[in-house]
Amino acid sequence: MIRPELAQFDRATVPSLKLLRSMPADLHGVIMKLHDALKEMRSCVFRIGLDIMQDSEIAQQVGLSGDALAGTLPAIIRKGMMARDDGGALFSPHMYDKLLRSEERAARKASADYAWQKAQETGEEPSGLTRKQITARQNGAKGGRKRKGETDEVYAARRTREMQEQKAQRTMPLIGVVSGGKTQTENPNKKPNGFSVTGNSVSGFPIDLEERDIHIPSSSISGETEKPKTQPLDDAQVQKLAARMMSASGLGADQAGFAVSFARGWLGQGVSEDLIVSAIAAHRRKMDENRETPRTMGVFKAPVQRAISGEGVAELLADAAQDTAPAPEWKRQADEAWRKQCSVYSSSMRQLGDFGRLNREWPEIAAKHGLPACERSRAAYEAYFREGLEVAA
Repeated sequence: MIRPELAQFDRATVPSLKLLRSMPADLHGVIMKLHDALKEMRSCVFRIGLDIMQDSEIAQQVGLSGDALAGTLPAIIRKGMMARDDGGALFSPHMYDKLLRSEERAARKASADYAWQKAQETGEEPSGLTRKQITARQNGAKGGRKRKGETDEVYAARRTREMQEQKAQRTMPLIGVVSGGKTQTENPNKKPNGFSVTGNSVSGFPIDLEERDIHIPSSSISGETEKPKTQPLDDAQVQKLAARMMSASGLGADQAGFAVSFARGWLGQGVSEDLIVSAIAAHRRKMDENRETPRTMGVFKAPVQRAISGEGVAELLADAAQDTAPAPEWKRQADEAWRKQCSVYSSSMRQLGDFGRLNREWPEIAAKHGLPACERSRAAYEAYFREGLEVAA
């Protein structure tokens, strides 16, 4: 970025840009135009190479008339919003100050990175951790940053007091804790579970609260026994149920992993396989009637949970009663073709991503997958196969 030619620059005299709020509208607008022009030029001074831009050229660059710039520029310079460098070029003190601060930050970061690299090469800092990670650990050990307005002495005193309080809490003696939440003071002679707890000892054995590797399970004090571990499920049984769920849902192979996950969870709860498949099939029939297409296996989670809780028992019994009679051949073919088109339609929608285009190209897609060339509805599919079998007969 092009910078002004200055022998010295007092950054403390640069006024805040928030003072623009109290300036007249004409000054405010000209200052903003000057700053915008410098940003577009990627410079903080109005120079073209080695040449200084004249005021007429600056006015043309910022889109102002020469009189408008000449009438406001002296006041803008007096207020410190713009200035002239040693060569007489107009520049922005704010943008130059921002450039200097950016360079200082880059220099500090480069110095810290170099020091960190040398420390890792000499072994002073462990390798494998970034400088940011090590710094975070060091700041955490020091107690973080100082509070607002806190001096070094006050900060050190506060950290010492907090560390003493934490140490006192860690070394606090146990106060006669016994089973059932009662204290030893209620019955000093009683020894629940065959041992007594006093102070920092259990039956005469001291407890060091500073030791982190000592673990006393709750079951050893409360008398509770651990729950027996469940036997792992048979993978073949899980995969078999997942295949039945996929068939009942009509989803594509991309949902097989989710089907296996749901099947493993429900079998682990002891749910009947037939109940799971019946609930999925019943919900899929509802979606077909409403002309809805499932996209993921997750849409069947709630119906299965309702069936497990007993809310869908009556509905499942009604569906089972309807399925007791063997369905005619045309109905079986229509159901199979309808499930296939649902899967094809869903996968085609994911590939094309355009509902209108999918509807326009659907006849070609259906023919490609061996689906009937009729309206994409359950009733149309049933009529197509029913009429086809009647004609063949």
